[in-house]
Amino acid sequence: MVVLSAVLLTGLAGCADRPNNLETYYNRPGNAVATTTPPPAATSPGVPDQAAAASSSAQQAIAEEVAAAVLTRSDLSSEGVHAAAERAENGACFDAVPSGDPRGASWTYSSGSTLTQQVTGYLDEAATDVLSRVRCDGQKLSVPLPSGAEAVRGWCSSGTCTVLLAAGHVLSGLQVTANTTTRASDAVKSLTPLAAEKLPVSQ
Repeated sequence: MVVLSAVLLTGLAGCADRPNNLETYYNRPGNAVATTTPPPAATSPGVPDQAAAASSSAQQAIAEEVAAAVLTRSDLSSEGVHAAAERAENGACFDAVPSGDPRGASWTYSSGSTLTQQVTGYLDEAATDVLSRVRCDGQKLSVPLPSGAEAVRGWCSSGTCTVLLAAGHVLSGLQVTANTTTRASDAVKSLTPLAAEKLPVSQ
């Protein structure tokens, strides 16, 4: 909170017997007028700095949670996938996720199916609130709430199935594209518990 100080300006004494013509008076030789500079407004040093430090600390904590939620090669060792040469194009469902600073990776199955993960953090909003606003095209996919997640939603469309998991300030999305919707659905649902385990623990 910035505290503003009021400065009381007092009139110059001894002006009662002079003409009330300020322009004439100030232009007379030898009548230099002394001016005073009001002191700077009092502030509360440390309050803005403390707020900025707290915000920076919160941002750093969420960034670390986002990074920790990304599945690694070790996590996926039993899935028979390898890192994709380039990130797969986002499906419509990932495009519907509110912008942030997402992290993630793309993987390829030996069958040619692809897996893409997108993890996003939100500083000023709970991930469950963000997830409640996401609207994706296609048929809703029923996914049991896995341990570690506070909310889960899923959709399938044209061979691509997406599951979004929320916990704390982190939203983790899994998207599998296969030659059939059934295969995509089975694959993404099998990975959902694994992704949920890497979400931040609720305080």
